[in-house]
Amino acid sequence: MRMRMDKKNQTEIKYKTLFDSSRDAIMMLAPPIWTFTSGNNAAIKMFGAKDETEFISFEPWKVSPEYQPDGQRSSVKAKKMIKKAMEEGSNFFEWQHKKITGEEFSATVLLSRIKMDDKYSLQATVRDITEQKEIEEKLKKYTLELERFNKLAIGRELKMVELKKEIEELKKRLTHKNNIYGSR
Repeated sequence: MRMRMDKKNQTEIKYKTLFDSSRDAIMMLAPPIWTFTSGNNAAIKMFGAKDETEFISFEPWKVSPEYQPDGQRSSVKAKKMIKKAMEEGSNFFEWQHKKITGEEFSATVLLSRIKMDDKYSLQATVRDITEQKEIEEKLKKYTLELERFNKLAIGRELKMVELKKEIEELKKRLTHKNNIYGSR
């Protein structure tokens, strides 16, 4: 019996260590009102909470702006995302979050349905992708600038070719006229 308890304690310590040492923000949500029940150190840091107790005092939609970028209320959309994860087993999506201080950031969220003690809950894994989004926006901007410059450069080249042809035509006409007037 004692060996079984030691093995169980070792397993619990192992999984608690994995949970706490992950660089991904991992949190647990429980029905029926879907509040956070725990969060690892990365989650506490990501959302700017002073400790786990402060972090779990917030519902998911309270650490989100009022509206998501698609115009849906965060409180309504969060419940839809939770429902989908519970029905399908998981749900991966992008989400606009905000720290407790109010600073917004872009994130990916993976909600995974898990069963513990014959009850279902959700594990949320959140990654801040703000820097990635900023780089994507810069790439879009630079691509548009390059396309615009390319159109201008090609247009300029075409105009130069056209002007050279016109100059050559004018030179021919001038030479022809000089030949006509010069031969008299």
